[in-house]
Amino acid sequence: MRSVVEGHFGDPDEAAIDDELATTDLFALPGLADCHGHLAMNALGDLSGLDDASVVANTSANAWAQVEGGVLLVCDKGSNSDASLLILDAPPTDRPQLQMAGRTIATPGGYYDGYAVEVDDAGLADAVAAAAGPHGWVKIVADWPRRGSGPQANFSTEALEAAVAVAHAAGCRVAAHTMAPAGTRPVLDSGVDSVEHGLFMNEDDVKLLAERGGAWVPTLLGVETIVEFLGAESSGGRLLRTGIDNVGELLPIAEQLGVTILAGTDLAVPHGRVAAEAVRLAEAGLSSEVAIAAASTAAYDYLGVDRSFAVGESADAVFFTEDPRENPSVLLDPAVVMRAGRIVR
Repeated sequence: MRSVVEGHFGDPDEAAIDDELATTDLFALPGLADCHGHLAMNALGDLSGLDDASVVANTSANAWAQVEGGVLLVCDKGSNSDASLLILDAPPTDRPQLQMAGRTIATPGGYYDGYAVEVDDAGLADAVAAAAGPHGWVKIVADWPRRGSGPQANFSTEALEAAVAVAHAAGCRVAAHTMAPAGTRPVLDSGVDSVEHGLFMNEDDVKLLAERGGAWVPTLLGVETIVEFLGAESSGGRLLRTGIDNVGELLPIAEQLGVTILAGTDLAVPHGRVAAEAVRLAEAGLSSEVAIAAASTAAYDYLGVDRSFAVGESADAVFFTEDPRENPSVLLDPAVVMRAGRIVR
């Protein structure tokens, strides 16, 4: 039993109880977690660019939508503007716990036009140094298709290694987008902290990731949304479908090797619905327990956020009427959500 005092768990023997929430017959998690969110956007179409006012408004609204869905921890993997970082100043009761990347970094022609800070190998480390901060993350796009020549690596292994070293020296982690074979080797060899998508990794790659304590965020629903957008029989659609099949083969191997696998929405579903990605990961080959952890406890542990319900910690909890281990889809419908002591639903 815990009391709640000023948004934190307290000792019921030391605090007056004004009201009581009966949770005896419910199943609890510290919160769901979305580890590839984009709070500044609502759909793929927003990747064409938003002004700062729209970024601020979207980020605020979508942060609250996450909380309403029981997603109390979000790792935001970047936007087209550092204005998204202003959400960090909002009261805890109005947003999830957050770790964020600011504006994404890519090469000229290596991502959506005008979206990212654009640099070449020589400028990457300086761009990362400028992007690093207390928000926790830097996001780099490591490969991208070029018209007429297909997917290409954006940066060399050496440039990525230097960027990772700069980020780590500043206390930041690096997330790298790779959806193509060309970008996989530089990403894995450079020592990035989190592989986003990682469609063309192999068993040796996931073993390396496990050994160094890195994370993998497959974003299966997000990739499937892009296939639908491109067309399943387009060159890009065929490539991504091959990658999806590869992910399905790798997931059980990654689980066995102990890779930290995390769930992320990547604009494929509405904010607050990361549980749908957990269900999809289970369908693709993860055990139910690891798929649930990917959208909850594994994220808390990897991001270093307390999940113990201990006295003094933020009073966050999400309750369900069924055991998610028996039915992962129950994560889509929390019975009770509490964020920093505020009962949201």
